[in-house]
Amino acid sequence: MGTPQQTALPPIPARPSPIPSMPAHSPPPCHRASSFRVSAWLCGWPLVLSLLFGLLGLAGAAQATPLPLSQQGIAHLGKGGQLFLAGNEAAPADAAALPAWLARRRPADQVDLFGGAYWLHAQVRNDSSEAAWVIDPNDTLIDLVDLHVYGPGAHTAPRTLLTGYQRPHEYLLHYGMNVQLAPGATYDILIRFSSPYYARAPLFGVKTQQDYRKLVGKENFLMVASIGALLALGLFNFFIFSITLEKASAYYALYVLTYGLAWAMTFHVFADLFDWHQLQLHYVPFFLLPVFSTLFYMHFLRLRDYSLLLYRLSKVNLALPLLLLPSCFFALSYAHTLATIAISIWMLLALICGIVVWRRGYQPARFFVLAFVALMLPGFLILPANLGLMPAMVANAQLVTLLGGTFDGLLLAFALADQIRLLRNNLEQRVQERTLALTLSNDALLKAKEHAEVVSRHRIDFLSAMSHDIRTPLAGVIGMLKFALRDQSVKGRTQEYLRIGLHNGVSLLTILNDILDFSKIDAGKLTLETVDFDLLALIGDASGIVQGQADAKSLLLRRELALDLPRYVRADPTRLRQILINLLGNALKFTANGEVLLEVRRARTPPRRDGRSEIEFIISDTGPGIDADTLPRLFQKFEQADHSTTRRYGGTGLGLAICKELVELMQGTIGVESRVGIGSRFHFSLPLEDGSAPAADARRPVRQARHACRLRILCAEDVRTNQIIIGTLLESMGHEVTIVENGEQALRALGSGPYDCVLMDGRMPEMDGEQAARLIRDGGNAQFPIPDAQIPILALTANASEHDRQRYLAAGMDDFLSKPVDEALLFEKIDAIIDLLLARGHALPQAIQADDDTLASQFGLDEADDAQAQTPAPADPMTAPVHILPLAGLSPQHLQRIAQAFLTEAPRRLDLACHAVRDGNASAAAAAFHALKGSAGYLSRPTLHGLCHQLETLASNGQLDNVEQFLPQLRAALDVARRDLETQPAG
Repeated sequence: MGTPQQTALPPIPARPSPIPSMPAHSPPPCHRASSFRVSAWLCGWPLVLSLLFGLLGLAGAAQATPLPLSQQGIAHLGKGGQLFLAGNEAAPADAAALPAWLARRRPADQVDLFGGAYWLHAQVRNDSSEAAWVIDPNDTLIDLVDLHVYGPGAHTAPRTLLTGYQRPHEYLLHYGMNVQLAPGATYDILIRFSSPYYARAPLFGVKTQQDYRKLVGKENFLMVASIGALLALGLFNFFIFSITLEKASAYYALYVLTYGLAWAMTFHVFADLFDWHQLQLHYVPFFLLPVFSTLFYMHFLRLRDYSLLLYRLSKVNLALPLLLLPSCFFALSYAHTLATIAISIWMLLALICGIVVWRRGYQPARFFVLAFVALMLPGFLILPANLGLMPAMVANAQLVTLLGGTFDGLLLAFALADQIRLLRNNLEQRVQERTLALTLSNDALLKAKEHAEVVSRHRIDFLSAMSHDIRTPLAGVIGMLKFALRDQSVKGRTQEYLRIGLHNGVSLLTILNDILDFSKIDAGKLTLETVDFDLLALIGDASGIVQGQADAKSLLLRRELALDLPRYVRADPTRLRQILINLLGNALKFTANGEVLLEVRRARTPPRRDGRSEIEFIISDTGPGIDADTLPRLFQKFEQADHSTTRRYGGTGLGLAICKELVELMQGTIGVESRVGIGSRFHFSLPLEDGSAPAADARRPVRQARHACRLRILCAEDVRTNQIIIGTLLESMGHEVTIVENGEQALRALGSGPYDCVLMDGRMPEMDGEQAARLIRDGGNAQFPIPDAQIPILALTANASEHDRQRYLAAGMDDFLSKPVDEALLFEKIDAIIDLLLARGHALPQAIQADDDTLASQFGLDEADDAQAQTPAPADPMTAPVHILPLAGLSPQHLQRIAQAFLTEAPRRLDLACHAVRDGNASAAAAAFHALKGSAGYLSRPTLHGLCHQLETLASNGQLDNVEQFLPQLRAALDVARRDLETQPAG
């Protein structure tokens, strides 16, 4: 065969033949020429015998008779040839000069396996009828081969054929060269060969071209199939590793890929296909084989668990090959011997490890042992033939070695599959155990969940009860204080005492709301609404709410609103107002002197993909500041900067925690910076979508508004204070009110007389609101028949949570109103009931002027009107001096402070509007006119307010030219207002 091949250990020549010039080799010819020092040990040759017999080579001898060339060819020309050392001399010019030329050559006893150049001479007589032959150098890598064929005839010039690793080949992956040898003629064949190393003594065979082509086709198919199989196994196990992340699969893939790469370089695949000649790299894969194989079997065999000693000894296979690998580049002649040593140690340790682990009960190890037996078996078949102890049993030892290595890779794949099967069985058992554990755990979790739900329900019930029991008397206190402040006869110190009481009541209600809000947030029950609202108006409202707090401490509360702020946005206005009031209130509470500044502007970040814009709100103060250690816990519940502040300033410590939760619910961010002694800066940003102007609510009442229709309203309320407040509000709206104290009395009243609607408290003695509502919807019972089961029922309770609202609606009530009762909201709910009754076809009487003392007499209250003086008719606002309109609950001192704020703020707003008009900035001008309009709304004369509204509309439409025409009128109206306010005496 003509494949260039090599073995991993030094080859073992046979005993010398009777012709001393060349040793006889018992193995059949191999048709490969490459770095076979490593691959021969993969055949299983022992190291000691390899080194002992490998030093024998081709020996020079006296010229013998010509070798007969039959149809079967010649296995090795060295059997009857002569071996000489080669220098730089050229081959003789013809056959006549050949004897003298050979006489001058120095004979060589053998081929030095560590490299060198040699001449081989042999005579061949073609005794066959075949003329087309192939001379095939094989059985080891040969760098350069020059073939000189002399004859027939003494003076015929030789035919020279060139082959070897560094030269092109006529046959793919083989060194063979075609030559014509005439039948019956005798030829002298002179071969010069040289190489930096020889894995074994080279063979030079002669075969017919027909037989050689068949041999090349068969061997190439087996080589490509084997290398392809190794490549497929490697890639497939890399895929397995990508799924399972099992290291054994990765190391196995590296091992078989390296094995395939080593044989591909051995068979000159890269040299013949890609003209890539790098002799130094031939042994690199063979040095890496022990490394990857050892990593594989250490993980696959679980060597650390089954034999710690073998695990530690196996680390030699990791260090030694890597230490010897540089010999490929610095001592190439010795690389094959060093690789043989490293591979010998690896295979010995690997086989021992496999056997030990198998005997200790790890069943997948049996495939591992069989795989290494398959790797070593070719060597045990070839070794006796190389020693001359038995005839050759294989035609190509190196190809058999490759096939054995491929079979090794397949068996290792079976070993991995068996390991996966074992792991799957163990996994199924573990899954069953885990399933049982999870079932038990799930049962425990279900019980814990049921217990938690019970606790949650109890907590909700407790919060509902606490809310009702606290808010009910508190609503009465706040309502009575508001009524008292409406009394024009209350003045001076008494008025101030009432105002302080009202302030404390509202503060207590705020604390209660904070606790309930945080409980709802904590339970995940808080929901947000998304509506269009006026952002600038909301900011103004929030500032106005805390303005009294600033005035009481003589603090300056300033607002700086960017001119490009959107006026209308979509979000939850209630929660945004709550955040602003909380942060502004905190800043005012902790600031002793100086100012509090509210800045609102667009963030510098680009708009989001959903079209929402980031709006930044910044509240800065000149308070004491917060130290750096306190800042991280500032937004935690029940936390304040200094625990002593709870006593000094009051509060629950929930305000900032609620702000943080609300901001995050609205998909925003919140933070704080502070310096002790300088002040603090709280900031939050919210993604707000541009909105549109909300529809005007015509039913939103002005103070003392009355409905168009008069209703007969039954109010079930057990608290006397609340009876007075609700009754007074309803009578002031023009309705007839009947008060009862529990649900049973409500049923009796509905059965005895006609009513248009019912206001039903939730918690009452004897029969609560829920029970009464269900009986009403069922048409009553035998004791209390209800004529109209569809009568509108409005829940009126201090239970303010969403859970309570849903519970009351499920009981059959139509709507929900929490206490303390908001007068405007109550007006709106009653208005909706009037629309519903009219739609049902009820005939409702027109409202009449109600006697304000009806309820006073019902509850036994003293008449107050007799002691009050008749107030004079109001003057014409267009002719009277401009002043601040009196507001309920505000003292003359507060009205004076509002006037001073207007005198300071209004000119600045007008200047901003004028600058924006000159700059052509319509949105900024509209914003400035809007702000000035809000301030002008407190004035008794509507001229300034109307002009601002008109200019705001023009600017919003981009009609800045028309705006400029009205600016003189606006400035004149402002001057009149400023003059009158400045001359107004202090209150």
